[in-house]
Amino acid sequence: MEKNKFQRISLDSFHLKIIAIVAMFINHLGASFQLSHSYPLLFCFTEIIGKITFPVMAFLLVEGFHYTHNVKKYASRLAIFWLISIYPFHWLHYPLKSLITPDELVNNIFFTLLMGLLLIWSYSKTTNNIMRIAIVVFFSLATILSDLNVIGPLIIFAFYIIKDKKKKVIIPMITMTSFIMLIYIILYFVYPASIPNIGILLTGFGPLINIPLLLSYNGKRGKNNAYIKWGFYWFYPVHLTLLAILRYLILGW
Repeated sequence: MEKNKFQRISLDSFHLKIIAIVAMFINHLGASFQLSHSYPLLFCFTEIIGKITFPVMAFLLVEGFHYTHNVKKYASRLAIFWLISIYPFHWLHYPLKSLITPDELVNNIFFTLLMGLLLIWSYSKTTNNIMRIAIVVFFSLATILSDLNVIGPLIIFAFYIIKDKKKKVIIPMITMTSFIMLIYIILYFVYPASIPNIGILLTGFGPLINIPLLLSYNGKRGKNNAYIKWGFYWFYPVHLTLLAILRYLILGW
């Protein structure tokens, strides 16, 4: 029988991580150079692409939780890189502010991933329903000042709790999209300047891109060694720093 040349794409963990960090770089490039002012359509593109990153990282975090031999070490790595990334995040996103504000302490991706990991870890340790509800509420509220608000840990929790392969991808992504769109609509009516054009509103549909991506995951780790493992961790603070330096050299701030 002749092979179908349009076979389904198969992505492993390494492939997904590469896609996620490329999307992150594009997103931060648009934000750091404030393309929303000079190139609004290009900025909308960077925002849509940026919506790929967190869901992929959240999905792989849950995969890592299932397979790791030491959750404490996993959590420690996330905590260390959360702390390392605080100043690079501040420098890139708030270059004109000298002091780091409380929301910036919890506003980089490692903090949200850490809270999500602690949520599912704590949840797995008890069968008491009241305790489980309290755990979900507590770790979700811990990220309320982050850019993803409470939805970040909840998406991680959804990836963990839903077992059906298709539903565990589709339901969280539709939920995340609905949440973002709700926030955008509220902002439009409360503070219209924050949603200057329809393109910004449409970027809220970005998480839906993750549905075909995550459904293509084959459950395999892919390329993995110490350099690759730590390279993905270091990419976040390093690329924030490099973008901040590049902007300073080009724009002077």
